[in-house]
Amino acid sequence: MEQKTRMTIDEVPFEKLEKVGVDRNFISRMEPKELNDFLNGFRSEKLYTINARINDEEHRIPAKLRLQKEEDGSVSVKVHPIQRLSIPDEYMGHTFTKQEKAALLNDKNLGQTIELTNKKGVRESYYLSVDPKTNELVPLKAKQIQAPDKIKGVNLSSEQKEKLAAGHKVTVNGMMGKNERKFSATLQVDAATRKIGFSDFKQDISETAKQVNKEEKKAGAKQKVN
Repeated sequence: MEQKTRMTIDEVPFEKLEKVGVDRNFISRMEPKELNDFLNGFRSEKLYTINARINDEEHRIPAKLRLQKEEDGSVSVKVHPIQRLSIPDEYMGHTFTKQEKAALLNDKNLGQTIELTNKKGVRESYYLSVDPKTNELVPLKAKQIQAPDKIKGVNLSSEQKEKLAAGHKVTVNGMMGKNERKFSATLQVDAATRKIGFSDFKQDISETAKQVNKEEKKAGAKQKVN
């Protein structure tokens, strides 16, 4: 059974997309996850080339696309073009400190949850990151992310889960990679991708030693054969 989404393909306003220069067949070229997210009102994962009028001249520029369901039930198209990275003094009712601006500029992640006010005047807890493709601030409701009990074979402690849920960086050791080698990495909720991101990868020393030992044995075996 297909997963239910906030909008259906039949509701996609293809005529509006064509007006901004997007071929209606772009939907069929989306990966299943991207299509599912797109129909749920999230920004497209990829950049699409759209028409734009800049200084009275027509241009074709890259941008992410997003569907938005209006109060009257209609569906509109929102475009998110690439922009210069700049952190405003205030965003959704929150005034940024110098430290918060620095975190967003340098890490592309606020590194904590903050209270933001949506268009309906409701204040909620959010994560906040910078979209790496468009340089746009992307908020994500904290309740939409749940810290897992286990990540890549490692059980997270209560402290690690609490830090992750609060938007902080957490270092996890001994995780198992696809190559069956253990590694450590820094984990943090990424609002732009709506998932837990990994950075600062390091292969465990014990695993590195094993690999070196294997290579030395192979080299030794080759010398004996020769």
